[in-house]
Amino acid sequence: MKYIILVVLTLVAGCTSGTNKATGSNGPAISADRVVVYYSSPAHSKTVGQVSAHSFGGLIFQDAGDDALNEIRLQAGKLGANGVVLYNFDTVPMWGAYVRGEAILVSP
Repeated sequence: MKYIILVVLTLVAGCTSGTNKATGSNGPAISADRVVVYYSSPAHSKTVGQVSAHSFGGLIFQDAGDDALNEIRLQAGKLGANGVVLYNFDTVPMWGAYVRGEAILVSP
C-alpha cells in the first residue's frame, strides 16, 4: 500500500531533472529568471554550453513543459549564460517533456 501511495504522489507532484556541459568560457552563475529563451540565435551571441531538461510534471502536460523550460533556464544560468536557444521541445504522453538547447551569452 505504501508503494502505491508513493507512485500516485509522484504522478501528481512530478519530478524534473537537468544537465549542463560547458563548451566555451563561462562566467559567474546568474538567476534562472534572467535567462531568456530563444528559438534562433540572436546577433552578438556566443555559445557557452549545452543544456537539457526532462520533466514529468504530473498529470497535465502543460505543467511538464513549463517545468522543463524552467529547468533548462536554471541549467543555462549555472553556466553564466543569459540566454538559451532551444533545439527541440518534445512532449510525450506518459513520459513528460524533454528540452535540449544551447546556453548562450548575448552581448548588448
